[in-house]
Amino acid sequence: IFDEVGMVALRDRSVRLTGYLEALLDGMAAGRPLRVLTPRDPQRRGAQLSVRIGAGSAHAVCERLRREHGVVADAREPDVVRLAPVPLYCTHHDTWRAAKALVTVVGG
Repeated sequence: IFDEVGMVALRDRSVRLTGYLEALLDGMAAGRPLRVLTPRDPQRRGAQLSVRIGAGSAHAVCERLRREHGVVADAREPDVVRLAPVPLYCTHHDTWRAAKALVTVVGG
C-alpha cells in the first residue's frame, strides 16, 4: 500500500488530519481543562497529539472513549491522553468524532 499511495501523500494526509484534530480541540475545548501539549509546528510532531485532561485518570478517560464512543486513545498517567488520526484508516469525520468524544468524556 505504501508503494501505491506513497509516503509523501501519507505524510501530507497525516499533517492535515493532525492539524484538523488540533483545530477541533482548540475550538471545542474552550473553557474546559483540555490542553494540547504536543508542539504546534507540524515539523516538530508526529501524527499524534498529547492532551492534558486536567483532573482525573487518563486510563479511565481512555476506557470511556473506547466503551462509549468507539474511540481508541492511549493513556499516559496521570492526566495525558494521546490521540493519533492514522492517515491510512482515519477520515476527517473520524477525527471530528474523536475530538467530540474527548470533550464529552472530560466534561462537555
